[in-house]
Amino acid sequence: MLMSPVRYLLWCGLSLLPFATPVMAQIEPEQAYVATLTAHKDQRWFWVWGNNAPNMVDGRAYLFDADGKNLGQLSTGMWFNSLLPSHKRDELYAIETYFSRGTRGIRSDMITVYDAKTLSPKREISIPSKRLNALTNTGLSVLSDDERFLLVLNFTPAQSISIVDLENNRFVSEVATSGCASIYPAGERDFYSICGNGGFLHLRLDEQGKPNVMERTEPLFDPLKDLLLTAASRMGDTWYFVSQQNQAYAIQMNASGIQLTRRWSLISDEERADGWSIAGNQGTALHQESGRLFVLMHKDKLENYQKPGTEVWVYNVKTKQRITRIELKEQSTAIGVSQGPQPLLYSVDWIVPMPFLFTTWIYLTEGEEGLVPLLRQGVNLYDADNGKHLRSIGDLPVGFLNMVQPW
Repeated sequence: MLMSPVRYLLWCGLSLLPFATPVMAQIEPEQAYVATLTAHKDQRWFWVWGNNAPNMVDGRAYLFDADGKNLGQLSTGMWFNSLLPSHKRDELYAIETYFSRGTRGIRSDMITVYDAKTLSPKREISIPSKRLNALTNTGLSVLSDDERFLLVLNFTPAQSISIVDLENNRFVSEVATSGCASIYPAGERDFYSICGNGGFLHLRLDEQGKPNVMERTEPLFDPLKDLLLTAASRMGDTWYFVSQQNQAYAIQMNASGIQLTRRWSLISDEERADGWSIAGNQGTALHQESGRLFVLMHKDKLENYQKPGTEVWVYNVKTKQRITRIELKEQSTAIGVSQGPQPLLYSVDWIVPMPFLFTTWIYLTEGEEGLVPLLRQGVNLYDADNGKHLRSIGDLPVGFLNMVQPW
């Protein structure tokens, strides 16, 4: 009589059982444990994070080393857009949102404090449930320069700022900032917020975190003629902005006031005629020691300034001259630069994991709509001094990655 496949497999398993038992007895189960990271300073590690667009329900932040190894990750809730590493404490601050029923119910906004060595949550600080849930921007949440206070931008659509005391782990107050958004630290307790008329709101906090200065400045630019992108990069007391008309603005901000110190064109007349313009969601980065401004660029219409970039152009902020152009391997939405000697340039990219001819064929036959379902995300690392491509970290979760930040 023939034996059925199921009975045959069962018979084989039982026949091997006496021989397998001694081997199984030698296997010890793995014990759960919490890994501990070494000190991150001078390691050239970097964070990549995002909000899992388009559903936005499961934000993540990934930590990588310079060799492309994934060292850990954080789970950061809904609509995640801000991770703030502390330079004075072994802590990370994530601005998070949760709902009591998962995707609905009572909303809770909070500052979650993570241990920088174990990446485990240490404590939570509740804040008003009204933080601005934008795609990404460096000015949505910031630390004071002394890291005593953390400020979070709100939008309901009324605009305001929530102030958190990190030393005493408490929410201090909410300050109305009508018509002004994005926050830029400008001293130990001074901040500026960019306003719709091209001016700025100056905010200064006292020892308790209460505002003792709130004053609006005269316009520094004309937002109707040349719109400034709010994702700026800082060097000392100067913030460097780029504009939709491909201008660079150096705006000095400190306790004494604010002023536009330099402005120059990022492109020549020939390059403008050729269609070059700024690109990306986070399209600038600064290397402090060398005074170099890195700007993400592409060929496209001016109104498409948030589309991915294909090159990074590097400028000397003192001479206002372009030093070099770095051609990217993939289309990038965000860039970052490590500090110190031998800096690295990081780019968060969109990748189509198919041969070029197949990609071209799909684009010609189906257009961009045909390529969108195939897109994957990755990170590429370059030598920031000479532009040499060093390595790729590919096929990361789609929709997670909006920002890269050296740690």
